[in-house]
Amino acid sequence: MTLEGKVKYIKVVLNLPLNQSFAYKVPAEVSSRVKIGGKVLVPFRRKILSGFVVDQIEREQSRGNLKEIIKVMKDFPPLSNSFIELGKWISDYYYCSLGQALHSIFPIQETFRIQRSKESERKTSAGQKFGKLSSRVGKNNESVFFLKEKGVFLFKTEDNEKRKSLYLPLIKKTLERERQVILIVPEISYLPILEELIHSYYEGEIAILHSRLSSKQRYEEWCKISRGEVWLAIGTRSAVFAPFSRLGLIIVEEEENSAYKQIEVPRYHLRDVAIKRAEIEDFSVVLFTASPSLESWHRAKRGIYKFVEFSRNDSKSRQVRVIDMRKEKDRIFSLTLEEEIEKNLEEDNPVLLFFNRRGFANFLLCHECGKVPRCPNCDISFTLHLRGKLTCHYCGYEEKAPRVCPSCKGSYVRGVGLGTEQLEIEVKKKFPKACVRRGDLDIINSSLLYKKLRSDLIEKKIDILVGTQLIIREEILSCIGLVGIILADGLLNLPDFRAGEYLFQLLTKIKRLMKPQGRLIIQTYNPTHYTIEALAGKEENFYEREAQIRKDLEYPPYLHWVRILLEGKIKTKVEETAEALREKIEGEGIEFLGPAPCPFAKIKEKYRYHLVLKDKNLSSIRQILEKKLNPLFSGIQGVRGIVDVDPLRTM
Repeated sequence: MTLEGKVKYIKVVLNLPLNQSFAYKVPAEVSSRVKIGGKVLVPFRRKILSGFVVDQIEREQSRGNLKEIIKVMKDFPPLSNSFIELGKWISDYYYCSLGQALHSIFPIQETFRIQRSKESERKTSAGQKFGKLSSRVGKNNESVFFLKEKGVFLFKTEDNEKRKSLYLPLIKKTLERERQVILIVPEISYLPILEELIHSYYEGEIAILHSRLSSKQRYEEWCKISRGEVWLAIGTRSAVFAPFSRLGLIIVEEEENSAYKQIEVPRYHLRDVAIKRAEIEDFSVVLFTASPSLESWHRAKRGIYKFVEFSRNDSKSRQVRVIDMRKEKDRIFSLTLEEEIEKNLEEDNPVLLFFNRRGFANFLLCHECGKVPRCPNCDISFTLHLRGKLTCHYCGYEEKAPRVCPSCKGSYVRGVGLGTEQLEIEVKKKFPKACVRRGDLDIINSSLLYKKLRSDLIEKKIDILVGTQLIIREEILSCIGLVGIILADGLLNLPDFRAGEYLFQLLTKIKRLMKPQGRLIIQTYNPTHYTIEALAGKEENFYEREAQIRKDLEYPPYLHWVRILLEGKIKTKVEETAEALREKIEGEGIEFLGPAPCPFAKIKEKYRYHLVLKDKNLSSIRQILEKKLNPLFSGIQGVRGIVDVDPLRTM
């Protein structure tokens, strides 16, 4: 939208934590190029910043002498009215400034000269060429039937191939209606497989959007989409902001994946932003899952989402066996797991042993005085690695493991607990003829090393793979006939109320991605926990039990939570700020937890306290934040306040 009049005054929002706009004067020679949603360079204090134009104002509405804008960034297509509306919703819901929200929608800071060929220009005018999928994709697929009405659909299926086959008819039907499609996945590693699958049926160009693109690559993809040269985009979280003008469908794979929650400002959740965009632009969203998040399960039960469950194609079900480690003599290998490993080695079937803790031992302990060396930056116990190295997995600080205790000078200093390095050594001792490989961040720290691991596994150069969550991928697990969970209790007992849900989703994912007729052996000291029992029995039991516990304790999704994290280098100042915040919130008629030290109370030299506000009405919490939080932080130096709406992590 172009602004009106010869002399213009505009409101601009900046990528700053200031929930306000700033007035600027527009020079007459550039006034015709200034548009609502357009990007401009402006002076702000002693800096030059980029901002988005959000309004035109009369001169009388501003006070003082206004500064002029420096430049209209004409190579940036203006944000549409629907994007500005979406940005306002993100700002309001996730408690950030409108400027921060709009800059997350279009994060590119610089322009690039893009060469456009004549062929590209011809494609732009012939948009329908991009709207066709091969006739090999069936028209009467069962997934298409449900798109006769708009809304949010939760599609549940454990069959991985089935899930992919459902994408294509959905995309085909949407393109036939001359509407565009976004397919979103949680990790970059998913993209090559999906791109290959879709290209085998789709003749048009596909836009690829993810965080590892350079600014220039991202700008090129954005421009191709905004010019109408591309009708289909696949990507990770930020792909939800692809600037399609005729968007007809967003597909979200693994909607339960925690990677969809952004950890930087604005701390939005992809699922909810996609649904809000669909509401603004009037199209449907399809969420795919094998084990839905409790939020989505709850919304489906209430009829907010339309729930559709697809049966598994293969009749060869994966077997689940739970082992009570209280009855076992060996702390690592139960008799059942050992026998199954031997059997699979004889049959030349690769085995995966999962343990989600790196290093040789959990920590180093002096058995004489009980002291444990801790990271000076994070106040978290070091992880002991091979070759006598102590490492903090939060800030990366390293030091040599002492031979004598620094506190009491005692010589009985030993590693306690288990890590993947020690597990690898124990596996080699137990199965000396097997080729054992380890897969964790200490070993697999590049895409080339990951590809080498994958190819060696496919070529059966690996008999037993020891690894962490890094290797829980389709291309790895599809080669595996036996998965042993060495100790499920480590994930189950994390200091987070979602720990059971995360473990259930992880084990469900492993179960569905491994070979047909594969076996999953779960070793635990708590075999009767409902999370583990449900996996071996009826999965719906987990959701019903977990939902009842959350309801009784007033946890999400039954109440909104807003976490306020306070961090600073001076512990007393953080504590004082936390106490001042508690005093301000008391008497406001809202429930809250804390303030208290975080489970990890010091990370990267910063002390951390948190407080959680909870209420059924999120607007009530926002009013208190604006009334109490903003005035508090305006006068405090050295303490950073972070507001996280609907947090997924509380550690």
